[in-house]
Amino acid sequence: MKIWCPAPGLLVTCVTGMLVEDGAAAIEEAMLRRVAEDGRILVFNDWEAMTDYEHASRTRLTEATASVLHAVEGGHFLLHSRSVHFGVQVANAVIRKLTVHPSRVLFERALKDVLRQRILYGVA
Repeated sequence: MKIWCPAPGLLVTCVTGMLVEDGAAAIEEAMLRRVAEDGRILVFNDWEAMTDYEHASRTRLTEATASVLHAVEGGHFLLHSRSVHFGVQVANAVIRKLTVHPSRVLFERALKDVLRQRILYGVA
């Protein structure tokens, strides 16, 4: 798992294999820290190589996101696994701000657009 913050209010995660609760806790911590520091968060999750997740992981991330929903601009996902896709759909029933991109090209284009706006133009 990799987590990085390439620009203000922006969090990017990349998960390979199974997302266990410790991994979800790390994502939660980074997300809450970004909200505390920047007052907002936009998340890009490259989970194409994620094969599955522990139920507690999905629950933890959904609850953490719901707790700061006022500051959540959105969540973008690149997925391959059907079970992970289903979990994101379930979470979106609560969050209602999640977008699943149908291809890596579209996911990366959306991320590049946000980075360009935030870094080059200082747009929030």
